[in-house]
Amino acid sequence: MGKSSSSEDYLKCILVLQKKNDSVRSIDIAEEMGVSRPSVCNAMKKLRKQKWIYFDEEGYIFFTDEGRTIAENIFVKHSLLSRLLRLMGVSKDTADKEACLMEHTISDETYERMDEFVNAHEGR
Repeated sequence: MGKSSSSEDYLKCILVLQKKNDSVRSIDIAEEMGVSRPSVCNAMKKLRKQKWIYFDEEGYIFFTDEGRTIAENIFVKHSLLSRLLRLMGVSKDTADKEACLMEHTISDETYERMDEFVNAHEGR
């Protein structure tokens, strides 16, 4: 399994939860994403197989270096897309939902141009 929208969403969720709480368990992910615990369990197996996460002896989830890089990249893309959509007048809720859909598909080139655009137009 390579990177998929689903795996990126789970990685991003883990990152967000770690920023809030320092420690993350599967139940935290299920609650945050509104999905079942068995769904999270299956996703965590796939992420662990890819060597993007690992568990400690108490069941807490941690990133490998590669997993953290992927999670941070998708988080940064999401943040930029949400900012761009809000700059265009889209409501915060809609911007966040649609940024989630778009973050998986934009190229690095498009991301760079959007970043330049947003930075040039914010605060006008």
